[in-house]
Amino acid sequence: MSLRISFATALGPRELRAPRMLPLLIALVSLFVSTFCARDAHAFASTIRHGYTQCVPCHVDPSGAGPLTAYGRAIADEAIRMRFPGEAEQAEDSPPSAAFLWGAIPLPDQLILQGDVRYAHLEQKVEAVPVMSRGIWMQLDMGAALRLGAFTASASLGYAPEGARAAAITNSADKNLISRYHWVGYSFLDGALSLRAGRMNLPYGLRVIEHTSWVRATTRTSIDAHQQYGLSVAWMKGPIRAELMGIIGNFAVSPDEFRERGYSAYVEVALAPKLALGATGLTTFRKLDPATEKRTLHHAYGVFGRYATPWEPLVLTGEFDYNVESPRYAKRRQGVLGFLQADVEFIQGMHAIATGELSSVGVDSPPVSYGAWLSYAWFFLPHADLRVDSIVQHFDSAAGSREAYTFLMQGHFFL
Repeated sequence: MSLRISFATALGPRELRAPRMLPLLIALVSLFVSTFCARDAHAFASTIRHGYTQCVPCHVDPSGAGPLTAYGRAIADEAIRMRFPGEAEQAEDSPPSAAFLWGAIPLPDQLILQGDVRYAHLEQKVEAVPVMSRGIWMQLDMGAALRLGAFTASASLGYAPEGARAAAITNSADKNLISRYHWVGYSFLDGALSLRAGRMNLPYGLRVIEHTSWVRATTRTSIDAHQQYGLSVAWMKGPIRAELMGIIGNFAVSPDEFRERGYSAYVEVALAPKLALGATGLTTFRKLDPATEKRTLHHAYGVFGRYATPWEPLVLTGEFDYNVESPRYAKRRQGVLGFLQADVEFIQGMHAIATGELSSVGVDSPPVSYGAWLSYAWFFLPHADLRVDSIVQHFDSAAGSREAYTFLMQGHFFL
């Protein structure tokens, strides 16, 4: 289960009146198939420090995130979490501490189950605004995957006390059932090539957990709130990983004019066992933008990279994008944004993380906004970790500038 926070953008009231039955049926059927028809993942780009440039050995989703495979659980237990003095090394591929429910309920090889619970406490001070203090249940989800030969089905079903409206499959103001992803797929060429259809994470840039970072929020490509329905083709073999998704829209958004259609894609090449560079692009169109109520084109193009430095504790990751929002008969909002992150694992399972980000996206060459994150992550037990973020952001615009200070504590626990 997992604990995490997000600053999801609120959807307008017209967006919330969605036809919920189709996503609900797809999610329930996929979850049922995954759970009762019963084969063989880290969402951290920094795992390149262990020589992993591909996501498929550890994740069900070929581009990462989502349920971990048995192999992914074993790697997380062996190489990600803290090892305490005197703790015996596990000889087997997947020790009981790595398995679902710590091995209390044996599962068939074809079936993968994972529960996620995320909770966060937020303290935030924006200039000229009173301090906001709140606790947030970020994730209360159950995920499942079924692998029968070359066939894979994967789905999540969860409960959101508030927010997560873009993934809702019931239609209340809050307290909704949600499904962040539900898809079916088939692989070819010994798993190197896969086709998938359903609701999926967009293949764009680095798949990181900092979903409130500007590169993820502005391009609308986070794994927290920006999944879309569509058809995907992915290639994952040797030094190359790539995915292209044709987007047909988010059926949780209504009316249809608000839905985005287009494509999203990336390609990454591992130039060395611990160095990978990639390029990414996205183009979507919708008849009506909720903010401007105009026909709008959205383009985003970027480059990204991951590098495990010769100093073993340090991993560098970064992404820089050019983003354009082009409403009909209105000025474009365009500019560059990016982030650079240094992750130092000074003891296995304990990380100090420094992140710098910038954004200059707006109308008529807006000034640069910038932010700095100082984070600590502790993977202290099997299936559990804690994270603390201190964030300072300076927002600049034609209307003036302001500062925002955020302190965030989050916990993550998964079954």
